[in-house]
Amino acid sequence: MSTICLIICLKSCADVVVTNKTLFPTFSRTSLGPPEKISKSVIALLKAYQWNKFVIVADTRQWTKEITLAIKELAGKNKLNVTDVKYFTDYIRAKYEHMQNIISESFRKTRIYVFVGGPWALDDFMLCLQERKLLDAGEYMVVSVNDEFYNPDLKMVQGVRQNNILSHPFLSRFKNKALNAKSYQSILQITLTAPSVDLTNFYREIREKAKKFNIPYHSKIAPVISVRAAYLYDAVIIYAQAATKMLSSGGDLRDGRTLMQKYVFNNMYTSKQGFQVLIDENGNAEGNFSVFSMQYINETAMTMQQVGSFVSSSNNASRTELPKFQLSETKNILWINGIPRDEPKCGFDGCPSDWSFLISSLLVFLFVALVSAFLLKHYRYEQKLQSIMWKVDIREITFLGKEYNEEAYRTGNMTQYFRHRTMSLITGDTGRRAYTTIGFFRGNFVALKKVHKRSIDLTRSIKKELKLMRELRHENIVTFIGASVESSNIYILTNYCARGSLENVLANQDLKLDHLFVSSLVFDIMKGLIFLHDSEIVSHGNLRSSNCLVDSRWCVKLSDFGLNEFKLGSDEPDKSEKEIKRNICRSPELLRLHNPPSYGTQKGDVYSFAILLYEIYGRKGPFGFGHAYDSETLAATYKEIIEKIINPPNPMMILRPPLHILDAPECVKQSIVLCWNEEPDDRPDMRLVRIKLKELQGGLKSNIFDNMMALMEKYAYNLEELVQERTTQLSEEKKKTENLLLRMLPRSVAESLMHGERVVAECFDCVTIMFSDLVGFTEICSTSTPLEVVEMLNDLYSLMDSIISNFDCYKVETIGDAYMVVSGLPIRNLDHASQIASLALMILNRASKLEIRHRPGELFQIRIGIHSGQVVAGCVGLKMPRYCLFGDTVNCASRMESTSEPRRIHVSTATYGLLKKTGRYICEERGLTFIKGKGEMRTFWLKGEDKSKIVEAPKKLKIDDWNKTPDLLCIDNIRLAVKRNHDFCERNFATKSLSNINHSYLFSSLMEHKFVENLPSLGISKNFPSHDCYLCQKKKYLYQKYHQELRHRCEKFCSSSNYVASFSSSSEIEVAVNECSCSRVSQNPSIPSRSPSSAPQIIFTE
Repeated sequence: MSTICLIICLKSCADVVVTNKTLFPTFSRTSLGPPEKISKSVIALLKAYQWNKFVIVADTRQWTKEITLAIKELAGKNKLNVTDVKYFTDYIRAKYEHMQNIISESFRKTRIYVFVGGPWALDDFMLCLQERKLLDAGEYMVVSVNDEFYNPDLKMVQGVRQNNILSHPFLSRFKNKALNAKSYQSILQITLTAPSVDLTNFYREIREKAKKFNIPYHSKIAPVISVRAAYLYDAVIIYAQAATKMLSSGGDLRDGRTLMQKYVFNNMYTSKQGFQVLIDENGNAEGNFSVFSMQYINETAMTMQQVGSFVSSSNNASRTELPKFQLSETKNILWINGIPRDEPKCGFDGCPSDWSFLISSLLVFLFVALVSAFLLKHYRYEQKLQSIMWKVDIREITFLGKEYNEEAYRTGNMTQYFRHRTMSLITGDTGRRAYTTIGFFRGNFVALKKVHKRSIDLTRSIKKELKLMRELRHENIVTFIGASVESSNIYILTNYCARGSLENVLANQDLKLDHLFVSSLVFDIMKGLIFLHDSEIVSHGNLRSSNCLVDSRWCVKLSDFGLNEFKLGSDEPDKSEKEIKRNICRSPELLRLHNPPSYGTQKGDVYSFAILLYEIYGRKGPFGFGHAYDSETLAATYKEIIEKIINPPNPMMILRPPLHILDAPECVKQSIVLCWNEEPDDRPDMRLVRIKLKELQGGLKSNIFDNMMALMEKYAYNLEELVQERTTQLSEEKKKTENLLLRMLPRSVAESLMHGERVVAECFDCVTIMFSDLVGFTEICSTSTPLEVVEMLNDLYSLMDSIISNFDCYKVETIGDAYMVVSGLPIRNLDHASQIASLALMILNRASKLEIRHRPGELFQIRIGIHSGQVVAGCVGLKMPRYCLFGDTVNCASRMESTSEPRRIHVSTATYGLLKKTGRYICEERGLTFIKGKGEMRTFWLKGEDKSKIVEAPKKLKIDDWNKTPDLLCIDNIRLAVKRNHDFCERNFATKSLSNINHSYLFSSLMEHKFVENLPSLGISKNFPSHDCYLCQKKKYLYQKYHQELRHRCEKFCSSSNYVASFSSSSEIEVAVNECSCSRVSQNPSIPSRSPSSAPQIIFTE
């Protein structure tokens, strides 16, 4: 099998795929090789001038794309940065704007361009750079890559036109644009090297020998033979030499693979163009490229000439090894302003001209600024220290506490005194309900702590304390407002916390503190302590429940810290008692010191926090004693505890509050044990304590406001329960008070008094009154002890009270052995005589069988008197008011009782007449009896009652039925009926004169008519049922007169005969004349009575 060896040297053989020797083992080429060959020259040139950043501009032809990719890949391998790649497609002069856009987008990324494209595109690219004036200073450079040959005859590259005027026929609009020679100086052209020998004879031999092969030839058609003919010649010579060597070594020419590997690849040959060429291991001839730039040919003209070439470093150069760029010995590159840089010295964004000077200046400036800032800070500090912004004028404070008020009054400061009284009236609080002395300062309530010193010397350290306190700001620290330093009036002013101290909150057993509430209080205290420990205050020194204040939002704020020198030497009252309360919460190491620091220590605060935590969860004081002892006993107990803490009886058993009685989470107990450790160094700091107590925050909201709202809801629920409980207790007490009052006064009178209303005396036309008396009461009292008399009367009156409850009667009073009862008031009833008669018979029957307790065998003997008539009833007196009856009827009833006989019921003629109407009572005439103040009166004995003639009482009306029934006892209801008739006339009659009848005036004129006053003489009782009372008959008669007068006037104005019938049948209000309206009241005693307008009224006032 024979193998054909192909050596192709055409331009189209630059494809990369034939480099693969697996597919093309016998392929080699002498012409322009793959893109990697020219890319080596490009990278070598860039590295020679240290151009490490560049932009590639190329067209979209396949060959240029491959070159672009090869340059980019080789640049990466040699650590060069391709900042951007710009492409232009099928370039013609019409795309000049596209070239401008490429430069606009890339000229700030580099100053070195690698241009891969045709000559027309290169001209326009340079023209765009020239228009932007980027080439004037020689800062930009263009490395152009193409496959044109250098023509030594024309002294220029074939691709660069002689005429640099843009004269393309399609672009006449660019005819005034031209590239100057200076712009061409910014081009370095990489192209194939021109032959180093004269090829004229070679070209002539080609023409002569072409005739032998009958190749058409004419001197005018093809005057020039391309230099590529030399590549063909080289290919034939290489193959001939390789075949000769193959045959000489005894090889077979058909073995093309061996021939290529041994005699062609990796071998040098001398080209017809006069230079040595290397064929690499892939059969590619190393390109022979040169660098061209503009050179002067005379004083004015310039052409593109060769200024350098690329030389391989060895005969066996590898694929990745770069050639070395070598400048010509006779010609140099004409740089416009020296070799340009690939980017400005300080980058495209600019930089200072002298870094060392800038750094030095900056350091000096910083030093001066720091010194100035320090001096300014010190100056401001001294200014603040000397300022008196914390100072408060005592005259600007309105004291709301009792202490200063009395002092102002004693010292004659009346202005201050009246200001206090005014504020008390405005706020409704005199200061006594406050937890501390409070005042009003510049529109805000403030807490005032008096420092018991005559005067104070404001030293520098005290001023520093005051300044530091004024600058402290934290949500869990009481805000320091200022201080008054006037003689004998030294006060410390802080924000007022309305809910007092935590000690007050814990002592309030009505306030339930749940887990959410307690955890919020604990964490508020911890946050305040952590802030103090991190501040210049360093520590609290006096942490206890009385110094943890609670504001209106239930936020705990720490107080009574700092200002140690300001308060030094204060002679406060009850100092020993207060010192005991301080020491009970103080750490052991501080108690053992003879003069402990007033500002305390942070470890001491941790110990105090443990005692406070125990107090919060126990709610029984620091050591759990609570309110079991009085103040003196508790102080003695605390003093004994303090002594044992200072000097423990057993060093192995230190004295601490009992933990087994504490109902708290386990993490709280563990934290308490750690915090009250005997050794201060073993106690944790507050930040670690907060971490250990983090479990308490489970369920709490992260947002402070939401957590506060949840706390307020809990507090509101707690208040609701407390209010409900107190309301229930109040209701029970109110019922007891009402029941007691109802036993003393009638319901209607009692309700009027409870509502603060005046009790109006009422006149009752007819009631029945009963008096009873114990026979021989004087003789019994003389032979009995007072206690026996009281027990005797109690037995009798209890019996009578139990009987009264079965009748419609009211017990008025008891005076000694006299017992007074009335029926017919305050609720009117018609059978009042029957009620009293039945009551008297039952009392007489029961009392006659009752034995006197301290006189065995002796029974009660009572006598009773009854009378009926008119009375006035009302409540008399302001202290212990009593419901009393006034009138001759009361006196006459009393006379009936006094003239009666033992175990007999004495009734008057008026009562007998009422009883006779019923027909069921048995009476016996007594005859004429002398009555004191009355003379002789005809009286009767009530003997008994015929049970067979008792008529069942009518069914009582309900309250709702009563409210729906028209009230004929009140004149206002008659006026309502008048208004309804007026509305009826307006709706049914169009006659103006008729519809405009003034019904109210008509009714008023009837009321003023003389027959109203003379109703008894008119005989109205004949027109109404006999059982109607006088008042009802009077009102019915009045309404009938109004109705008749109205009909008369209507007939006068209306001629229609149908009117009378229409009015009579359509009237909305008719008077019921067959029933007395008063009977409804008597049948329902629960309905409050309403007095008639004709009854006299007596009003009792103060």
